[in-house]
Amino acid sequence: MSDKKKVLGINFGRANVNCKKLLSAAMEAAKQAGAETEIIDTIKLDIRHCIGCGACSRMLQSGKGQIQCIQKDDYEALSDAVLAADAIIVAAPVYVLAPTGQFKNFVDRFGPAHDKAYMLFENELRKDTGGEELNPDCLKRHLVSYISVGGATTPHWVSYGLPGMNLFGMSLNMKVVDQLDAYGSYVPDNQKVLLEKSRHIGERIVEALDKKTSEITWESEPGICPVCHCKEMTLNGTSTVCCPVCGIYGTLKMEGDQVRVEFSEEEKNRSRLKFTGVLEHQVEQGRKDRYPRFDEYVEKFRAMQDEM
Repeated sequence: MSDKKKVLGINFGRANVNCKKLLSAAMEAAKQAGAETEIIDTIKLDIRHCIGCGACSRMLQSGKGQIQCIQKDDYEALSDAVLAADAIIVAAPVYVLAPTGQFKNFVDRFGPAHDKAYMLFENELRKDTGGEELNPDCLKRHLVSYISVGGATTPHWVSYGLPGMNLFGMSLNMKVVDQLDAYGSYVPDNQKVLLEKSRHIGERIVEALDKKTSEITWESEPGICPVCHCKEMTLNGTSTVCCPVCGIYGTLKMEGDQVRVEFSEEEKNRSRLKFTGVLEHQVEQGRKDRYPRFDEYVEKFRAMQDEM
């Protein structure tokens, strides 16, 4: 790498059990690949649930100051660490089909306060009106990889693990590099395989830091959706199905007893994991009228997609 990049590991599991073991393997590989690394064990932190007050959004629209949560706990320190990193590897345990509650507590407070498209528009408006520009860490590109950890030896007991983890980087428009469904993590032979896959995740995310977003390829399990690579689909009573993570529609196809889903390029670009998808959300939220130079902003941001 040309410069030493920061890779942050976030452990939402216990301090020295399977989440930490797999995350540590990934982070050690990232360090060996030349990154500056840090692991945060969130089990030691006080991260309360979002109270839905809307203060973070009002701060963003105020034209002055930085985005902060009014609750005084350890959330802000973790949020700052995420923003300062160039890449994040998140490990979370699955207790009841989905990632643990503390993971969701962080996501519920971080996501609404750090909507990438919203921040980009507000930052341009601040420039135009002489306001205080946002912290550049809020607007830069972040890469992320996910490790969902479950003790169950069958995947249907951890089915919302990876889909739930994709909520972590969705609002900030993080580019997902890899994800690992690490179920059966207590089985010794399986654990060896999972540790090796975790090491590969650490190597890959460092390699990806020197690539344009459009050049980053997908090497993890392909799943069904071509964007988030999760397996779940929402049935609507017809051959049209929806990816619940990306919010995009595809057509169900049967070839004998084999099922696949076809997605058009237009639908792929509507994914909530892509800038064009989060941009669509700004329009449906009725925010277009707030920005006199909305179309100019859009063209500027689209030209920067590989850097965001």
